[in-house]
Amino acid sequence: MACFPFLSSHKKRRRRIVPAVLSSLLLFVSLLTGRASADANRPQILLSAVGDSLTQGTMDAANHAFNTWNAYLHRISESLAQVSVPLFSEPLLNLSGTRLFPFRTPTNLGVDGADIFSIEGIEYYKRVGAKDSVVSPSYLCDKRFPPGLKDSYDKVLYPLNLLAGQPVSQMDALRVLLDRLAAEGASSAHALVIFWAGNNDSSLAALGTGGANPVFLPFPLEQIAPQLSPGLRDLLDYGREAGILRFDPYTVDAIERNLTEHSDFTDQYHHILTRLEEDSLLPPERRSIFCLTLPHYSAVGYLFDSEDLEYYLRKIDPDYTVPPTFSRVAPPGEPVTDPTRGDRISLFTFGFMYMLLHTGYSADYVNQALEIDGIQNDGLVLSEAEQRMIMDRVDGFNRTIIDAAAAGPSVQVLDIAGFLNAVLTGKTPIELDGRILSRKWSRGGSFCLDGVHPGFTGHALIANRILETLNERLGLAAPLHDLEAVMLTDPYVDRDGDGWVPGPLLSSEGLTELLLLFRDPDDTDPARQVELPPDVWQSVSRILLEKMLAVPTLPVGPLRRPSSGRPATTGEHPRSGRPVQQSHMHAEG
Repeated sequence: MACFPFLSSHKKRRRRIVPAVLSSLLLFVSLLTGRASADANRPQILLSAVGDSLTQGTMDAANHAFNTWNAYLHRISESLAQVSVPLFSEPLLNLSGTRLFPFRTPTNLGVDGADIFSIEGIEYYKRVGAKDSVVSPSYLCDKRFPPGLKDSYDKVLYPLNLLAGQPVSQMDALRVLLDRLAAEGASSAHALVIFWAGNNDSSLAALGTGGANPVFLPFPLEQIAPQLSPGLRDLLDYGREAGILRFDPYTVDAIERNLTEHSDFTDQYHHILTRLEEDSLLPPERRSIFCLTLPHYSAVGYLFDSEDLEYYLRKIDPDYTVPPTFSRVAPPGEPVTDPTRGDRISLFTFGFMYMLLHTGYSADYVNQALEIDGIQNDGLVLSEAEQRMIMDRVDGFNRTIIDAAAAGPSVQVLDIAGFLNAVLTGKTPIELDGRILSRKWSRGGSFCLDGVHPGFTGHALIANRILETLNERLGLAAPLHDLEAVMLTDPYVDRDGDGWVPGPLLSSEGLTELLLLFRDPDDTDPARQVELPPDVWQSVSRILLEKMLAVPTLPVGPLRRPSSGRPATTGEHPRSGRPVQQSHMHAEG
């Protein structure tokens, strides 16, 4: 990949730089001066992207170079390299989440968890229980030196804040890239921007996890509490009583709270596109901005229907069946003809149900996560009607995207949502090596173990769809990826047909470690099932305790019950004056 000709004129700062930083800076400069010259017959293309975890390349709730190199944007860059000289760089992280080569200026600006507001540095008011949306430092890159790169925005956007001379959001960072391209007088490079933002404006509602004031968690707490460590159990109880945590994310009020208002989305999206069109110094004829539509979150593998539950739980108890109040995706024994029908539960709830059944609890006890005394557990079950409510909101967002993108000369729509929805629900079947891609968790070949993000094959599918559009509209001839070849090396494909996938052979921690408990120990032998360790509940307690301690308002020291029913607080919202509790447990998209 060629480096940026327009980033080679860094002003020297009269500061002492420690030897380690100096050596990294010299490496960066050497990379710039050693870049390849553009072939006169191959155009230069600055490939940049604004977005969320799909664009950053998250898989298994983790971000690192191995995942990034198998994500859709990297695959697009590989194809563009066959027909152009792409100007492209990614903010690679190691397995511990530390930024590699921090002085390389990134053009992939996607950040896990971003929504249509946070790409501009703004915290959306509804999801944090505030009155107003305000600029949040946590959504800006503002660190001056690599050792300070701790949060996601610093890790991804650095050193674009140094080039701007101020803290930057994703949108600010994109403007820096485009303006510096415009300032490079000898360059005729064309800017190609993939703008895929807005998925997380519905994700928290569909996934049931994240937010703040309170944090929502789709855990069947009453059922799993006897198996949790005393310290974790006390912390969760305290959080619930203090109003810091809620374990009923699928009530209508919780879903509505975590959905962006359509009018708010429309105003912000139009504002963002106006910035893209009017703020940059790069003329419209030298930029192409593709606004991608948003697929339905109800079609992801993370949400388990009745067929999913009975398929997996019958591996432990052959007589298991969902309770009567749980609406089925299809009648017992009949094929699924409409994957959007029926109720759903989250991957977290399923995982806990599986562990309980595995460790000797009865099916009746396990089903209390879904139904108690003949009444559905509404807080943990996402009903068909609630799914439709979320889908309708997303459809409204997509109408906004289509309308907004029609206003600018350099902006156009790429309807990735319609394509993905059709593929994942079987309306447009895609068969690879005898397998049809689907929305099914580990059986569908589309998702990684977290059930939210695409696996290698899913990302290659997305890349090909985008490349087809780029070739058609920009007159390129970028080659598409061989999906069957990608599938051969995809660790998220179930090759022995037992419903489990091997997953990547990488060290893991946190929620990723929890997900990898469910990987196939031998994907050549369908008789070998998932082998949970004897101390599985100790592992779960340790992992969740670490995550809970990342919630700032949960106490680290000895616990004391709140003296009243009012939630504990840690400060005031910067504009509204309302108490704010900030969470770092965002799930996304």
